[in-house]
Amino acid sequence: MTSAALPGVSLTFERAAAGDEPLRTDVAVFLGRTRRGPVGVPVRVESWNDVVGAFGPPDGTSATPYALRGFFENQGRAAWVLRVSGPAAPAGAQWTDDFRVVAASPGAWANGGRVAVRYSASSVAGPPAVTVRVLVPGEPPETFAGMAPGEVAGRLTASRLIRVVPLRPDGPASPIPAGAPLSLAWDLTLTGGTDSPPRRNDYADAVAAQADLPEPALVALPDLGADLTGTDHTDLVLELLRVVAPLLDRLVLLDVPPDVSTVDEVAEWTRALAGLGDEVLLAAVAVYHPPLRAPSPDGLRTVPASGHVAGLVARLDAERGAAHTPANATLLDAVDIEVEYPEAQQVRLFDAGVDLVRCLRGRGLVVWGGRTLSPDPRRVYVAHRRLLHLLVRAIRRAAAPLVFEVNSAELRLALVRAITSVLLEAFRTGALAGSRPEDAFRVVCDESNNPPEQDPGQVVCEVEVAPAVPMEFIALRLVLGQDRGLEVIEQ
Repeated sequence: MTSAALPGVSLTFERAAAGDEPLRTDVAVFLGRTRRGPVGVPVRVESWNDVVGAFGPPDGTSATPYALRGFFENQGRAAWVLRVSGPAAPAGAQWTDDFRVVAASPGAWANGGRVAVRYSASSVAGPPAVTVRVLVPGEPPETFAGMAPGEVAGRLTASRLIRVVPLRPDGPASPIPAGAPLSLAWDLTLTGGTDSPPRRNDYADAVAAQADLPEPALVALPDLGADLTGTDHTDLVLELLRVVAPLLDRLVLLDVPPDVSTVDEVAEWTRALAGLGDEVLLAAVAVYHPPLRAPSPDGLRTVPASGHVAGLVARLDAERGAAHTPANATLLDAVDIEVEYPEAQQVRLFDAGVDLVRCLRGRGLVVWGGRTLSPDPRRVYVAHRRLLHLLVRAIRRAAAPLVFEVNSAELRLALVRAITSVLLEAFRTGALAGSRPEDAFRVVCDESNNPPEQDPGQVVCEVEVAPAVPMEFIALRLVLGQDRGLEVIEQ
């Protein structure tokens, strides 16, 4: 909230509450390590300041904060963040016999933090009051003044850094004991916070959690290559794709692991990954390489490209729409790439399915490629996948209210009308091919795919869509069942 005042005038501006917007295709979700913040709990952020407030400033120990900064510097507008961590404990300090001060989230980040508590029984200004000042290395100081003793624990839930925790459920409501002197002072030092690197199961939990978020259309894991290696890394990627691919509404932006460095190793790693999945799974992932060199407080730092690319995709979504290839556009915030490949090596990487970031004279850093890892011509282009994601999101919104309707000709007609309205809008914006709507899409939901002997609790609707760039139709099958909701299947 910000406010300004002149004599006789008082203005107050409140930031509008943000809500999920499932139709958007520019929202990303980041799974990775951060300095602090809740572990495994999705947090929505709309600016770099939001990131720093919720997860702390970058401290050089992980790539995710720098990737998030790259996302917002490239004009990304909204993202979800899932902090991934191994077993960790918050720092803390004993305050009184009945209360303890602990860091607001697990990790070693708060070790050495100081909490100064001052109590005054009464003053000229009013009744008894408690003031708390929090100083944690690397964090802006916080001060909470004029708190009633019984409100301290509740008021400090607004702190980004600490919480006050009662030690006994039947203990006193106030940390200030009855009969306390006129003034009291405590100077506490937080200790005992611990960190540990995330393991495969920690990432698996984050993968499952992001699938429950309806809004993200882009998935980035900037620290994955550094945290998991070998079969753990490969297995986690495949597990991620098995979760993401059936959703048909989001794309994984994957970075090459940092221990895979030479052109031969990158090409072999990509081919090995492609060899482990089928064409449907591989359509849900695009690989971007090489890493970028981006500014940090101590100079330039190597950062995986996925966060910056996600921001570029979000920017181009706003400018051109999801049906256009998110490539041949300049990345912001980064100043160089970690390695410049000769043209012959670029061709090898391109043939292996890698979307390159290139440094072009006069243009800076440019994303040069828009392909998934899928060998299927119907699924190879990122633009076509993202058009599909947009349509699936829109069709879900249009069809979901009809889930519990009685199976009838009227229901089938309502379903066709709802889906046709979505496709007509896509056609009008130029996302679909053809000079007439009937050339661009087909919707079939009648007796031909809903025969009388079919389960009466299930309605089948078949949709075919032709993207603006010539290719075969994208075919979808919608199954509307009263016992399982709406299911969208790519044919």
